[in-house]
Amino acid sequence: MEAIYEKQGNEAVLLFHAYSGTPNDVRMLARLLERNGYAVYAPVFSGHGTNNPEDILSSSPNHWRKEAEEAFQFLKNEGFEKIYVFGLSMGGIFATYLMEKNDPALVAGGVFSSPIYPLEHSNVPSSFVMYAKLLLEKQNIEQTVLEKRLTAIEKEVVQQVKEIKEVTEIISSELNKIQQPFFIAQAGLDEMIPAKDILKSVTQLVAENKRVTFQWYEKSSHVLTVGKQKKEFEEDVLAFIQREGAK
Repeated sequence: MEAIYEKQGNEAVLLFHAYSGTPNDVRMLARLLERNGYAVYAPVFSGHGTNNPEDILSSSPNHWRKEAEEAFQFLKNEGFEKIYVFGLSMGGIFATYLMEKNDPALVAGGVFSSPIYPLEHSNVPSSFVMYAKLLLEKQNIEQTVLEKRLTAIEKEVVQQVKEIKEVTEIISSELNKIQQPFFIAQAGLDEMIPAKDILKSVTQLVAENKRVTFQWYEKSSHVLTVGKQKKEFEEDVLAFIQREGAK
């Protein structure tokens, strides 16, 4: 799986995919932004986009956080002076992290169905095991080998999700550092993130006088970028970027 990168114009949008995802998560949004004159860069986090789910488990959230920083620096090195950053689900955690650094080049950003506060209960481990099972079954692996690998994966993903939570706790404790406009998009039918957790994020940011744009998509499930309301969602993201970039 290769990164998405279209260099054009004077402004760039950095898009981060979800846990166990790939740049395909944000490909349609990327194409819309490109058609409207923005450069778009959607990197691949290490371990993602392969046929082996264990590759993800062999990496770490701290490594992905470093890759997020490197992606932002890449766009700065490419000469872009106005950059926007967004992330889907786990990708939103790293987009938030970059916003907390308050680099002058970062105009605005936000999250899509993203737990920027640690979740009280996570469905991620069970979802990852299901993802791994589907991926491995396509490879016609012998049943005994498949079961052995899934048993190991089930244990390892619990540990990795714990590590993601620890990173999220650090990032959420520094939300007060964010000065840029912050876009939050949330799916009403999100099977991964309870609505109360998202509302906590919005309430906290508003209480701290942050410039928050909150969009609720009541008919959509967790992966907003490919959901039933993706067109509405895409237009909202574009409008946010255009509005904040014009200031």
